[in-house]
Amino acid sequence: MRRWEAGRILAALASVGGAAVAMASGCGAVDGYDCHELLECDVINEDGTSNGGCEGTCVPVNLDGFERGVYVVRLKAGLEDPRCDDALLWDHEPDPEERRNESPPRFGGFWVAPGAHPGCEPCACTAPACLFPAGLTVTSGWMCGDGPGETVAPFDAPVSWDGSCAAPGAVGAEAFGSFRIAPATARPCEVVASPVPRDGDAHTGGQAVIACDAVRGNTCPNSAHACALGAAKLRPGWRRCLLSEVDRDVECPSSDWTAGLHFSEKLTFWSKVEDRRACTPCSCTETAPSTCEALVSTFEDGACGDLIDAAVVAGNGVCHDAEPGSTLGSMRATWLVDAPGSCAPSGRELMGELSLSGKVTACCLPEGT
Repeated sequence: MRRWEAGRILAALASVGGAAVAMASGCGAVDGYDCHELLECDVINEDGTSNGGCEGTCVPVNLDGFERGVYVVRLKAGLEDPRCDDALLWDHEPDPEERRNESPPRFGGFWVAPGAHPGCEPCACTAPACLFPAGLTVTSGWMCGDGPGETVAPFDAPVSWDGSCAAPGAVGAEAFGSFRIAPATARPCEVVASPVPRDGDAHTGGQAVIACDAVRGNTCPNSAHACALGAAKLRPGWRRCLLSEVDRDVECPSSDWTAGLHFSEKLTFWSKVEDRRACTPCSCTETAPSTCEALVSTFEDGACGDLIDAAVVAGNGVCHDAEPGSTLGSMRATWLVDAPGSCAPSGRELMGELSLSGKVTACCLPEGT
């Protein structure tokens, strides 16, 4: 549509006659103006018809079952937060006051129903394992006593010890009266955390729509119409729509009821989405116990060459007295019984429901029209 000079309009329509000129110009639509004054502020379409003073599109706004007015809407991803002033396509950089005055006010935001739940990742468990003793506790007295005057010192194995020769230090004869070997242990199975949780989430996994009031006043020749933002003023992704009343089942109106406009794209939103769908936690249950038994050898030197003693340890530690005058420099371990048990995973079952209410239907013009 174009804004034409009054003289050009009169010239173009002169052959039609005065009545036709008055009808095309929208004369009489505004009280207190003569035809010439009104014609200068009319917007004339390419076909010679008039939008009155509307520089957008005149749309009927009193349709049964629909909110009064016309709205611009945009589907958005759950993490987006578009504003109504994002709807406008500017041919210049507006200042804050201009943006505030020209931007359509927000009407509402509606959630689009999330899709089907993606399902729950299966549970998994780590395998149980036999672990070598954590090391020795060395006491200066006999039978691992820790009475007054006796010294107690750790002789720890390396982290995740594989049983190979380890020399965490050196214990002299004066401090080496006895030693306790820590028990061999079984590492239980543990839940393997899913790297990407797959619980349903309407706010991050779904979509929503923002709706903004697109009416720009009552400047249309027909008082039952409202002047809506024109398609040329909207950014890509925004469209002009009629919105149903909440929880009102409607069919999109035919173009006979909308001044030839085809509000044919039907979208459905919900103003309230409660997604209680979630996967139950994983757990691991032992189905067979582990049996772990190790032979731990101690040596005077730091290279596991000069044997002091060797002892079998399982679920309980054991205490050994040292030979008088001996020193402690290293230790080594091997498995006599290395029989990890087993376990079974359970959980990750889908529980809860998706609840939708406050349905709103949007009947929209195709994007760009």
